[in-house]
Amino acid sequence: MVLRRLLPGRKTDSPREGVPVSGEEIAELLESLATASTSATWKCRHGAGTVLVEGTVDFAARESRSTVIRGKATYEYIRRGSAAFRAPVVEDAAEDAEPSWEFASETDACGIHAYAIPGVLAAAVRAAGNLNMGKPEEVGERKLTPVTVTLKPKTTDPDGKVARLARQLRDHGAMTLVVSALVEPSGWDDETDEPTAPRIDRLRLELPHWTPADNPMDDHAVTVDLFDLNEPVEIHVPEESESDRRRSTRTCADLALF
Repeated sequence: MVLRRLLPGRKTDSPREGVPVSGEEIAELLESLATASTSATWKCRHGAGTVLVEGTVDFAARESRSTVIRGKATYEYIRRGSAAFRAPVVEDAAEDAEPSWEFASETDACGIHAYAIPGVLAAAVRAAGNLNMGKPEEVGERKLTPVTVTLKPKTTDPDGKVARLARQLRDHGAMTLVVSALVEPSGWDDETDEPTAPRIDRLRLELPHWTPADNPMDDHAVTVDLFDLNEPVEIHVPEESESDRRRSTRTCADLALF
């Protein structure tokens, strides 16, 4: 048996009785996360409407592409690091029509957010406390069990990654971040005629409160689901010269999550 030395104040990684996966298993999956598909919902507490986002992300390359629906407007976003391209989606456009990209560089925003980096989230999960198991959710034709850990990182944490996460959450009015693993329960594989262990099928990040650093009057509730974990993705990032114009203003919400 291998004994692990924990930093002062750290919890053990033993799963609570009845919980199908441990915090360490969630952290290990986050650390190994290279790519994912994303589905996100933004709800502004001070305004009507909901923003819907669907896309893919390459964590290793720090690139992502997403389709964002805001009311009657739809945009395509492509990001590399802290640089972002945005193009409106025109319904009647020809199939071979090139997008009209707007470009904004990293000098226009607060940079990559710590909660969009799986390794940072993994460190925070290890530093967190108990796991909680929720009621099964129907996803497609399956029922997945959510196993949740609430992150409340501190800026004084000895782990620099966790301290960085705490600072960025504080700067955006978010004191907590909820990480959930949606687990496919153990069962029986009819093809191999062998039992199957519980498996994390997708991950969910929830920010009950999130405020853009450059617009402190906004208050969003944000939920992001990550699925098709570590499946291949293809993201073509334009060059700055391909953009039609440079955006003069931009909210850091443009770079908030992935």
